[in-house]
Amino acid sequence: MYQNELEASLMLSKPPVSHPHIPATRRGVSATLLTRVKNPSQLVRALYVNSERNPHPFLSGNTAEEIGASLGEVLVDSSYFYTERRWREHRRGLGLPEEPLPYPSDDVHERLLPIDQLPKGTVGAVALDIRGCIAVLTSTGGRTNKLVGRIGDTPHMGSGFWAEEWKSTSNTWFRALLDKLCGSHKPSSMGISGTGDGDVGVFAISMC
Repeated sequence: MYQNELEASLMLSKPPVSHPHIPATRRGVSATLLTRVKNPSQLVRALYVNSERNPHPFLSGNTAEEIGASLGEVLVDSSYFYTERRWREHRRGLGLPEEPLPYPSDDVHERLLPIDQLPKGTVGAVALDIRGCIAVLTSTGGRTNKLVGRIGDTPHMGSGFWAEEWKSTSNTWFRALLDKLCGSHKPSSMGISGTGDGDVGVFAISMC
């Protein structure tokens, strides 16, 4: 059976001031085993800001997608995620014939698309707002020919991603002088998004 299973995660160093109802302890949301949601990144954002609909930090499959749909997220048929290149890779990996194709050939269609619309792999983003809140978002289409039920590092807080801020506890004379001249110093912040093969520990880091 050929089926895409997507994952995505969102984490913030603190809740955004635009959503004052979000408790300070709510740092992020992850979702895995997604098969129908068109945009997993938008899904985890919707699950995060609507804490009254989703009080949990980690959801999977139909539950995550149905809540997302009720919040306006778009669900699509599984054919939306199909590309001929990935289909052939999948079949070769299993030692099976690559044809017949489940859908019409899309090679020409893919070549004509602008590069920003071509299929992508795992993506990660780190952003820092004007109020010092740092946010990390990671999204992936998973691994080809993984075992059924495999969950990668992308949705695991502390494994595939992290966002944090802190104030220095240093009491040096230099820090005291800076605080006196500039006022209370701003906290330091860091955001990390793991965007590689989590099964073998290869990943990329993005930081602000």
